[in-house]
Amino acid sequence: MKQVITLSDNAASRIKEILSNDETKSIGVRVGVKSGGCAGMSYIMEYTKEINPTDEIIEDKGVKVFIDPGAIM
Repeated sequence: MKQVITLSDNAASRIKEILSNDETKSIGVRVGVKSGGCAGMSYIMEYTKEINPTDEIIEDKGVKVFIDPGAIM
């Protein structure tokens, strides 16, 4: 089965660089949705320190991406 998200080499390198300098000890990147935007919903991406029980977890190029089920179509 194909992953929902894949990271480019540049994106993975940049995320790893930011996480290595992160004093709040984030464990990866979360992708989710929030109300707003022209279609009523917009995607958000933020660094996260915790895993939600409903997250889909993708590991690509050494970076963990936690995807909220509402962000998967």
